[in-house]
Amino acid sequence: MKNHLRGDFSRKALSLRHKFKKTHDGEAPEMQEDVEPVNDNLPRWNLNDLYPGLASAEIEADKQEIDLRAAKFREDYEGYVGYLSGAELGEAIAEYEAIENMRQKITCYVTLMEADDLNNFAKTENLKKWDSTAGGQIGFFEAEVAAMAERDLMTKLGAPELAHYAPWVARIRASNSDLLDEDVESMSGEFQSVNREAWRRLYYETLNAIRVEVDGKKYSIDEVHEAMAGAPLEERQIMRDKIGDALESHGKRMALIYNTMIKDTLIDMELRKFARPDEGENTGNALSPEIVDTMTETVKASYSKLSHRFYAWRAKQHGVEVLKRPQLSMELPDASKKEDSGVYDFDEARRIILRAFKRFSPKFSRIAKKFFDTNHIDAQPRPEKESGAFSMPTGPDNFPYVFMTYTGGIDDLVTLGHELGHAVHQVLAEKKRGLFLSEMSTAISETASIFAESLVFDEILAKEKDPAVKKDLLVEKVEGMLLNSLQQLSYYDFEMKVHEARKKGELSVEEISDIWIQTQKDFFGPSVETDKYDRYYWMVVPHFFDSPFYVYSYSFAQNLVSGLYQAYKAAEAEGPEAREEFVENYIELLETGITRNVYEMTSPCDLDPETPEFWEKGLSLIDKYLTVLEKMDEEPKAAPKAKKNSAPKGPAAA
Repeated sequence: MKNHLRGDFSRKALSLRHKFKKTHDGEAPEMQEDVEPVNDNLPRWNLNDLYPGLASAEIEADKQEIDLRAAKFREDYEGYVGYLSGAELGEAIAEYEAIENMRQKITCYVTLMEADDLNNFAKTENLKKWDSTAGGQIGFFEAEVAAMAERDLMTKLGAPELAHYAPWVARIRASNSDLLDEDVESMSGEFQSVNREAWRRLYYETLNAIRVEVDGKKYSIDEVHEAMAGAPLEERQIMRDKIGDALESHGKRMALIYNTMIKDTLIDMELRKFARPDEGENTGNALSPEIVDTMTETVKASYSKLSHRFYAWRAKQHGVEVLKRPQLSMELPDASKKEDSGVYDFDEARRIILRAFKRFSPKFSRIAKKFFDTNHIDAQPRPEKESGAFSMPTGPDNFPYVFMTYTGGIDDLVTLGHELGHAVHQVLAEKKRGLFLSEMSTAISETASIFAESLVFDEILAKEKDPAVKKDLLVEKVEGMLLNSLQQLSYYDFEMKVHEARKKGELSVEEISDIWIQTQKDFFGPSVETDKYDRYYWMVVPHFFDSPFYVYSYSFAQNLVSGLYQAYKAAEAEGPEAREEFVENYIELLETGITRNVYEMTSPCDLDPETPEFWEKGLSLIDKYLTVLEKMDEEPKAAPKAKKNSAPKGPAAA
């Protein structure tokens, strides 16, 4: 864990979770009201593996032990960290890690309970206040480690007890280089734990309460999206406009929430003398601003040859030059017409994912299977369930939890594979490195999940022989990669621009929407119209409110994974030995945690993130898939053959 002096419970929890299932553009985030599952055999997680309840004796016992150990830790070490020998400092870090391991168990349980039922937010307040106080007891430690003189610290690193924690010490010193005076930092942490959490809660309550009026009746956004499926183009446009009306009617409140949260970020940025609003995210990712800027410039430069090209191709499939906005979510005219296409019950999804993982590595499959066997997956739709999808690690002594809502589409299948990729990564890193050394940047944390998506996609594609279905799959794959690589980067572009504009004063709903719609026009290009729903869509992207600038992690990871996946396929083609070597190296990469930086992790694949070539190599995989799609139009169409297997449709999700 990091930055405990700040005492920000929600930020700390979010650093452990991958909460928001990235939406296909034009789709609302999952809103769990009246969602019909594809089957009744859907798991609900067993949180009793952590605690039997928020007011349980087990939580009270752990709190008491944490309080006692934290008080003793403070008495033993506060003010003396700089005077410890190398061995003593290593022992102190080990005790600090043990306390934080216990504290994380409670922290994660609280966050999981809030995701389980939004009504639990009101019931967790006391535990969150306790967590802030407990963190304040030992928060001095990281600050004192960060304040040690470099020369003094270097003489101590020879001690084995401290050498083990050297990567963690380096990260703490980097991440705490912006700390304020202790009293100000403590006050800032207390304020954050109340203020930021309150605005976050207001945002989710507002989002979940939005209703869309259609034909005199009110529906959730999710229900309206369900009604769009199969509807004619004109009706889809009417419903999209209705959603736009509903969002516009909540615009003033949403703008107030967003303005306040941005201002909070900007105040923090100014106090810490950050040069730019994303500096905290960049530091947490151990990425220089030069790398982030190179990524941004290279990806944005690819819009015309990738996203603009794809949507021009898609428009051509519909026989038009410019797509009406609702057509983006409509089937292509020659799409597969199988009745069972795109529907997977949960058991089938389980088999596909485990089979795909096993083909890559039996170790992957064994770890993933444990999540199903121990009820550490929550896939049930429930009215009061939080939106989104995530995998949350709960410490080396426990097992992560996977959270989503499964309704049976290809997007849900891929989302489950994505989150299980996160989960396998978390298990591997924590088992190998322990709590502190298993930490990973948000950019790197997306690597295993997107790689897992690729494995699942290959598994589905390899089984499919129908050219029409293969085309459907490739369309969804290309679009999914575009949304990860390019559109998520356009989201980051929006965040940077809106934060810069906010420095000059509070922004109106329309000013925010103007910035948003321009970044989306840049992404889609001239072959896609925008509508009223597009204009206010920023309101339903929780990342903007929950975890600013996180979105560029998707672009970073997608392009990194695209490069890695091409290396894997090359090794597979080379033969069993090369393939085995790649799998071993990849698992070792996932076990790395913070013991290697991004340069050391990517160098075995001859990738250098400081150069445009790094990003262009990843983007080239999209170009390859898109080229295959374009060539399919040139091939003579064969008569479709009857198939027994179901084939997926729908947008790929991350």
